[in-house]
Amino acid sequence: MTLAKDLIDLLPLGEQAVHELLDDAAIQKARLRTSGPDQEFAGRTAALYFEKPSLRTRVTFEVGMNQKGGYALQLDAGSIGIGKRESLADVARNLERWLDVLVCRTFSHTLVTELARLANIPVVNALTDVSHPCQALAFGLTAREHKGDLKGQTLVFVGDGNNVARSLAELAALAGMHFVLACPQGFELPADFCATVSPEFARRNTRFETIHDPLRAVKGADFLYGDVWVSMGQEAQKDAKSSHFLPFQINDDLLSAAGEQALVTHCLPAHRGEEITDSVMDGKKTVCFDEAENRLHAQKAVLRRLFKATGRI
Repeated sequence: MTLAKDLIDLLPLGEQAVHELLDDAAIQKARLRTSGPDQEFAGRTAALYFEKPSLRTRVTFEVGMNQKGGYALQLDAGSIGIGKRESLADVARNLERWLDVLVCRTFSHTLVTELARLANIPVVNALTDVSHPCQALAFGLTAREHKGDLKGQTLVFVGDGNNVARSLAELAALAGMHFVLACPQGFELPADFCATVSPEFARRNTRFETIHDPLRAVKGADFLYGDVWVSMGQEAQKDAKSSHFLPFQINDDLLSAAGEQALVTHCLPAHRGEEITDSVMDGKKTVCFDEAENRLHAQKAVLRRLFKATGRI
């Protein structure tokens, strides 16, 4: 099987690749705990091009490279100005001569896909306005740790049909999970995406649905997944959105409606008191900080796969 050069979205990778990434993430986590850092990425350099603020993504990619013997540097978006000071193609031709991987956290999804097309080095989507595949992989590892085999588990995303919801739906489809989006009317996943991902659920005889009643949506869930109601760059929509999403707050009542089996996670940062309450965030059912930790190991697995695909390890 030919390995893909880049990680832009999960669905094109296919089922086998996603399971391999989750398996390797678990191996990387165990190896770090038993043997400590290694030198597998020695001589390799990752550049992090971030247009959006970051805590988990930046730290875990930097630490992941360091723990594997490589090096990571930050590219300041204001100074580099990819696609602004010079053509995207020229930027790609420069970066590919210095770097081994380019990690991008941008507003534009097209910018990342074009860099992947133009550059002869791996490009990783570390978040765009369309998708967030690294977050979904970290969730997959966390879900396996707490519940075992992902097949047959039910993931309910409570909130806007945004980039995180999309990547989680892709993960769920490939892993044989049921996926429910609990959201107000008008905040569903895009119709073209639903048309693309729905056959993957149908092929595995799993559910993919949107439910506008939060209490009904969460019933029987293995995981409730939260995210901010207003994504970065959409702050002007906060007041208008909040009134729609108030019934979808992940609180004690909603968690109780899900059932005793339900765990709660969040991609973070969380706006406590808005989409999730303190009592849930700090409660025994919350695994969001486990998921944050697993970003480190999932991203090591991603980098290992792409380095192997391009002959770098």
